[in-house]
Amino acid sequence: MSDTVKIPRFLLIKQYIENHIASGSWPVGTRVPSENDLAVSFSVSRMTARRALKELDDQGFLNRAPGRGSFVAKPQVRAPHIELRNVVQNIQNLGRYSCRIVSLDSIHADMFIAKTMRVNVDDELYKGVFVHLDANKPAQLEEIYVNPSLAPAFIKQNYQKVVADAYLNWVAQPNHTEYQLSAIMPSAAQRRQLELTHEGEGPCIKITKRHWAQELVISLSILINPSDSYHLGAEIT
Repeated sequence: MSDTVKIPRFLLIKQYIENHIASGSWPVGTRVPSENDLAVSFSVSRMTARRALKELDDQGFLNRAPGRGSFVAKPQVRAPHIELRNVVQNIQNLGRYSCRIVSLDSIHADMFIAKTMRVNVDDELYKGVFVHLDANKPAQLEEIYVNPSLAPAFIKQNYQKVVADAYLNWVAQPNHTEYQLSAIMPSAAQRRQLELTHEGEGPCIKITKRHWAQELVISLSILINPSDSYHLGAEIT
């Protein structure tokens, strides 16, 4: 004995239209059959034909114009999604995190930092340099610049207990964050902080991160990660 599965008629209509689009026989802008035409061809009600066209419109295959009909839509190009690994959060979750504070000071913005932070040259900023440790082994070097008007107590915090990002999210919640990734050869100072003992040990992953609050830049972070301990994207198991 065998079971017969009856496919809903609206799905057959959808498949019929999708096949014509996928094969290229109905290029972008082609007017597809009307509800009436589809209802007659597939021996269904107009409501069933309308459901098929509406779902294809919702899914981006068609553009429906009231009074004119349905037309093949331009394919939507979706940017690839890459998950950025939060090194510090991962280490904290494992209970192995600690921090070495290299420096935490008030500075005056040079031309590059002023332009990036959207302030004037010689304006006061806060600067912190931290080495984030995984079981006492350097996992990430962070250099962060902070607008003191948005986080006036930044340099007074104990960053052995809370990371800079977490504190800033608490006092000045960002509404927008920009990221830039690049591969770099670490400088001698960066190799020393990350305990990379060989000059030719390979490139590092550099993540530049800028937090915004409305029209103001809250902070600029430069994160240097040894490439052998950093990956992009989700875990594949």
